[in-house]
Amino acid sequence: MSGTPTTTQRQLGRLLELQQLQLDRQQAQLVAQQQLCQRVQGTVQRLESLGAHASLAGSQLPGLAQNSAVYKQAMLAWADQQRQELVRRQAELAQAQAQAMESARRQASLKQLLSLADARAQVDAQRREQKRDDEVASQAAQAGASTSFGGLSAFGPTGFGPTPWGSNV
Repeated sequence: MSGTPTTTQRQLGRLLELQQLQLDRQQAQLVAQQQLCQRVQGTVQRLESLGAHASLAGSQLPGLAQNSAVYKQAMLAWADQQRQELVRRQAELAQAQAQAMESARRQASLKQLLSLADARAQVDAQRREQKRDDEVASQAAQAGASTSFGGLSAFGPTGFGPTPWGSNV
């Protein structure tokens, strides 16, 4: 890019910065959601393990067996609640992933728009420079044609001196 950025380029650059901040926040939220899902999954596994151990310990005495059965039911019920929580958290995780992907697509689109704006500004600058060069060349040609020598005709048709025939046509 040559010179200062245009208003469009500045605005697109700012939008790109804001989009990057949003994407960073969403990625952090995504990581937090993944960690939460892992913790809930670990809780479900530990509760199922506790329920399985409870049934083995209470098989010898009737009172202990009843306590063990109630404990096992409580652990399995809690594990079911945690599984439902896990399903809900996994749905939130999928939603967070979709939002992060959409933000990444928006950011890529903004980057592409900014590069197009940069390219357009560069082409415009080149056109302005070419136009300026053409105007300078035109002014120089007009100034050369209006000299008292009548341009380059005093040096021959080629502009390098007399012709081989001896006349300065």
